[in-house]
Amino acid sequence: MKVVILGYSGAGKSTFAKKLHLHYDIPVLYLDTVHFAANWVERSDHDMETDMRQFMKQDAWILEGNYRRLCPNRYQEADQIFVFKMNRFLCIYHVIQRRIKYRHHQRDSIAKGCKEKIDFSFFMWVLFTGRTKRRRKFFKTIENTYQDKVKIFKHRKQMKRYLREIDYKNT
Repeated sequence: MKVVILGYSGAGKSTFAKKLHLHYDIPVLYLDTVHFAANWVERSDHDMETDMRQFMKQDAWILEGNYRRLCPNRYQEADQIFVFKMNRFLCIYHVIQRRIKYRHHQRDSIAKGCKEKIDFSFFMWVLFTGRTKRRRKFFKTIENTYQDKVKIFKHRKQMKRYLREIDYKNT
């Protein structure tokens, strides 16, 4: 199984990826871990793409994160694409929850040496910058192009229901 997980910051992509990883025992690559080096230093697109291509050589994988300019073939290769389109205020709430939960711990979904942080620019990203018309159009293009394999989550309840369903099917 090959899975791509897209969506807005704070929508639950990483949590969902981890749950799929644990359920199916499939390796997961959180794209923020290849986008950043320690202390939030951005890596080159070339280095990121190299890491992604190497990871995608496996028979099964989960790719969590957007970075639409990188490895566009991942959408064709994916068996399932999940798009998280949660309300911006719910996403902010989840970002704050995450900051509290991981204030003394390293999340798996961020690069080693990057501390969990919330600053003004990240708040703006979650509320506005990360929700541009261009990004919405990109999500819509993915939805229209890969209709047969796209699942959209607009609420956490939908995600939780899906996870219960796959758990039920595999028992």
